[in-house]
Amino acid sequence: MDTVNTAPAKKESNFRLICVPAIVLLLISGVAALLLGLVNDVTKDVIAGREREETAAAMREVMRDAAEFSEEKTAENDVLYYEALSSDGSVCGYVFTTTGKGYGGEIKVLTGVGADGAVTGIAFLSIDETPGMGMKAQNDDFKNQYNGKSGTLGVSKTGRSDTEIQAITGATITSKAVTSAVNDALACFAKLNGEVR
Repeated sequence: MDTVNTAPAKKESNFRLICVPAIVLLLISGVAALLLGLVNDVTKDVIAGREREETAAAMREVMRDAAEFSEEKTAENDVLYYEALSSDGSVCGYVFTTTGKGYGGEIKVLTGVGADGAVTGIAFLSIDETPGMGMKAQNDDFKNQYNGKSGTLGVSKTGRSDTEIQAITGATITSKAVTSAVNDALACFAKLNGEVR
C-alpha cells in the first residue's frame, strides 16, 4: 500500500486560511486609515472655522456690550479668556472658558463678566447631560439665573437668592458643575483685577 505525503499541502492550506485573510485585512485597514487621514486633513480647517464662528457667536451672546474681542489669552490656571472691548478700545469686561464635571462628562461654559465683576451671561460650548434633565441647563430660565451675580455662587434645591442658583430638578450634579465653572470664571476675573478672594 502506497502512502501519500500530505504535509506540504497542509502547510499551504494553513497559510491560505490564516495568512491570506490577515494580509487582506491589513491592506484594507491601511487603505481605510489613509482615507480617514485624508478626509481629516481636508475637513480640519472647516471644522476649526465652524468652532471659531460658534465661539464668536457665543461670546457676543454673553457679552452684548462688546464691540469686539481680543485674541485668546491664558490666565494662571490655564483658563482661556478674551477681553471684551468697547468701541473706543477700552476693556469693558471679559469672557472666560471654564469647565465643570457634570453627570455626562465635562461641561464647557463660556461666561461673560462685566467690568463691575458681575456675570453678563453664560453659554455652553459643550454639554452632554441627560436629555430632559441635565440638558435643561441650556434653557434660558436656568442660564439667566447667573446674570448680575458676582462673588462665589452656591446651588440650592429650594430657591434662588443673590448668592445661590436654583438647581434643576433631578439634575443637581449638572447645576453644580455649571456653577463651579461660573465660579472659576469669577475667580479668574478677580485675579485679573487684583482682587483677593
